[in-house]
Amino acid sequence: MRKKRMGKQGYKATEWDESKSMTVVPEKRQEGLSTSIRLPRSMVNKLRKVAQRKGDIGYQTLIKIWIAERLDEEDAA
Repeated sequence: MRKKRMGKQGYKATEWDESKSMTVVPEKRQEGLSTSIRLPRSMVNKLRKVAQRKGDIGYQTLIKIWIAERLDEEDAA
């Protein structure tokens, strides 16, 4: 992965406009349990393609979404 270089057209401290600044409050990180599953490489490749089509999200995020949806369905049954 190549780093992008900021040329002469990059940020200049003298052009900082304090009126356009905003405060950013980081979200609290949800407590979670790390788990590991072994998946076939072909399945991971398919997951990556689907995740990219669905808005360029990570495949692990896609897996979590799908698991959450299925759990909701099971709870409703």
